[in-house]
Amino acid sequence: MTLCRSGVIVLLVVFGAGAWAQQQPTSLTLQDSIRIALQNSRTLRTVLQDERKANARVREARGAGLPQLDVSANYRRLDRVPKARFPSFDPVTGSFTFSEIEIQPIDSGTATVSLSQVVDISGLVRTATDAASLFSRIANLDVQRTRNDIVLQVKQAFYDVLRTQELVKVAEEALQNAQIRRRLAEAAVEAGVSPKLDVMRADAAVAAAQQSVITARNALQLAKAAFNNVLGRRVDEPVELLPGDEPVPQDMDFATCLQEALSRRPEIVQANMGVSLAEKQVTAARRDLLPTLVVRGQWDFNLKTSTFQPRESSYTTIAALQFKIWDSGQTQGRVEQARADVDRAKITAENVREGIALEVRNAYLSLQEAREKVAAAEKGVQAATESLRVARVRYEAGVSTQLELSDAELAYTQAEQNLVNARYDLRVAWSRLEKALGRYAQLPEATP
Repeated sequence: MTLCRSGVIVLLVVFGAGAWAQQQPTSLTLQDSIRIALQNSRTLRTVLQDERKANARVREARGAGLPQLDVSANYRRLDRVPKARFPSFDPVTGSFTFSEIEIQPIDSGTATVSLSQVVDISGLVRTATDAASLFSRIANLDVQRTRNDIVLQVKQAFYDVLRTQELVKVAEEALQNAQIRRRLAEAAVEAGVSPKLDVMRADAAVAAAQQSVITARNALQLAKAAFNNVLGRRVDEPVELLPGDEPVPQDMDFATCLQEALSRRPEIVQANMGVSLAEKQVTAARRDLLPTLVVRGQWDFNLKTSTFQPRESSYTTIAALQFKIWDSGQTQGRVEQARADVDRAKITAENVREGIALEVRNAYLSLQEAREKVAAAEKGVQAATESLRVARVRYEAGVSTQLELSDAELAYTQAEQNLVNARYDLRVAWSRLEKALGRYAQLPEATP
């Protein structure tokens, strides 16, 4: 009995430890987060299937210009044996007699093996293959575009969690400052240099600071839930992030940024390929009027010979040339439609180019603004820190009011919040610029 109890206790401890371990948050770096998001993204999996389908279309188009081997067989059974009657004259008797000959057996079977080859004299197969290859490359660029977007989303969510964690610390420090002020107010009241109203004001400040801490902590939970959602995890899964060494944003001029974006962004390459694809469709439509040639070799096997079908096998060679003389304007209509698609694709390419230029411009200016805000926020924290120190000394000395100390604390808290937001705004702005340049599209695993 004792052994059974011991075994149950051991099992409970083991399972309890396992459950506790499962609840422990996994520490994630930015690279870990990007990898998980790319693995779990349904959007990325969808475009990967589109890419797979496009690659299969290339194989299908190429296969149309390669030899085709077909095998067929059939079996037939008649309700009666077909026979033919042939008359013959007997000169001795001077009369006619009839003899019956079986034309074919009551059941018969044939097998056919045929080898056909399209001779692409008009270039239709080649054009279709080129168009399918372009479509496949467009699908691959769509995968890169999706990766580019996902990496930016992960970095923004990652930085939002770190930002809110820092803001929680700021709120907690503000609460500590309010509690320090309350103790100073109590000491001043006990010394008889301040009215009891100062303590009441300090209590109100502590309560307000506690509310701010609660709000900041709730914002942190929301940021973690949003982070899990971006990574494709359960929204209630524990989150613990490991901030790494962040690279210093590069100094780049706008012209260099724009040139890089126009050469690397998957969207602009897609748009240009869309124009080429539309032009291929024009070529394909025109070639519908050109001749087509198919060469075919056929082997026929007679599985059951007869009097009138004595051969067991035969071979036939066929060359079929087809040329459209007049199709009532159908081909011309398709050509006009394809030309309209070309013009539309060119307009789309211009829109994409202008949209990318605007995105790069906005990201570039946001980065410059974020840099300036960080410098201003750092100076603001230095000034607010000194102001708070002086306000406390003056209040302890009884030469200032609690209002002056309260204003100094509020200015210090606001300065710290501004600095936290400015620093993470800088990281996000740099990430948006890198995304605008297309740096996350091709090698997201190497993203810093």
